[in-house]
Amino acid sequence: MNRQKLVRFPFWQELLILLSGMLTVMAGSAISPAIKSMAEFFVDVPNIDLLARLVLTVTSVAVAIGSPITGFLIDKFGRKKILIISTIVYILAGTSGFYLRNIYAIIVGRIFFGLAVSGMMTSTTALIADHYNGEKRNRVMGFQSTFKSFGGAIFVVIGGALASIDWNFSFLVYLFALIVLPGIIFFIVEIYQEEEEEEQDEVETENSKEQKSELINNGLGDVFPYKVGLISCLLIFIIMVIFYFIAPNFSFYLSNFAVENEVLIGLAIATSSITAGIISLFYKFLKKNLSFELIFIIALILLGSGYVGISLAPNFYLVVLGSAIMGLGWGMFMPNISTWLLEFTPIKLRGRILGIYGTMLYLGQFISPIIGQPIINAYNLSTLYLIGAIVLYLLLLVPIILLIEKKVNPSPKIVKELDQE
Repeated sequence: MNRQKLVRFPFWQELLILLSGMLTVMAGSAISPAIKSMAEFFVDVPNIDLLARLVLTVTSVAVAIGSPITGFLIDKFGRKKILIISTIVYILAGTSGFYLRNIYAIIVGRIFFGLAVSGMMTSTTALIADHYNGEKRNRVMGFQSTFKSFGGAIFVVIGGALASIDWNFSFLVYLFALIVLPGIIFFIVEIYQEEEEEEQDEVETENSKEQKSELINNGLGDVFPYKVGLISCLLIFIIMVIFYFIAPNFSFYLSNFAVENEVLIGLAIATSSITAGIISLFYKFLKKNLSFELIFIIALILLGSGYVGISLAPNFYLVVLGSAIMGLGWGMFMPNISTWLLEFTPIKLRGRILGIYGTMLYLGQFISPIIGQPIINAYNLSTLYLIGAIVLYLLLLVPIILLIEKKVNPSPKIVKELDQE
């Protein structure tokens, strides 16, 4: 039986892929400190509060629409070509908000920007999945989340600093992609080789045997297991709806604590990214000792607790503490769900599956203000965050049920057969 042997990136090529993936997380967060100032600039435009928030989130619907298309394209034409084209569009459309002075034109620019993000997101994750597996994939997926988290933190602060000059200056943060683009063009390679089964890996660890058993249990040969795909997509959709209760509203929420400075707002938003980045560094070690289900449980508890803290905090400093706790959960959840999904996805379907996953991820971002704004109008932001916490705690039922199912049906026959290989 033929199996695919992974040819891994050298360190500097891996770094380029991680930096490219980091650019996608800047899609909304980098300009979030400027949203309130933007709304004030366009104060005469009807429904400007909603339109200003849409500048942040309309990107998400573009990614949601574009992800299945780019997923198909990267499977058909290759990862690198789509990554190059997407990065160029990312630069042109991302910076358009700097010079445009019409809120509707800015929104159109953000739509094209979202299409570029969809191509970058699917191609970078597919490249990682193509070149790594097992514990090495866990390590790189953890690094990817760390880069995204720290990148998000750094660029939110930079975006806040630029917004303190004027709101439109925050869009210049997307010029960072100019640094990465030459490396993508000249140095990123797509390598995948076919070899016989005995040449697959040096030693198959007990962990990889367990993962193989899980693949068999879920019916994965060359067919994608729909249970894992459905749960992954639903979870990421709900999580993103709740997560984006924060970014477009945080500057408004912090005004309750007399915090108006864009740099301070950026630092407060960045706190969760910093803690997420730190915990993501240790994802490889977490996964080595804990199952996917247990990591989901811990992550959801931390996320829910962070939202409770933000909702009930009496001052700015406790809001930041709640944001830090939320970030710990986020930093565990994101690499875990993407690694879980990739573990069960055949390479021939990888682009398309990642495209569908990306659709649900960014659709959640887009739907978030549509769900959240009526709650804000009827109650307040504190209530919105408390409702988010309740939903996060209810989501604990999903990994708990999966864990119980795993304990009740361990498939000993399959495990025994694997041990005899």
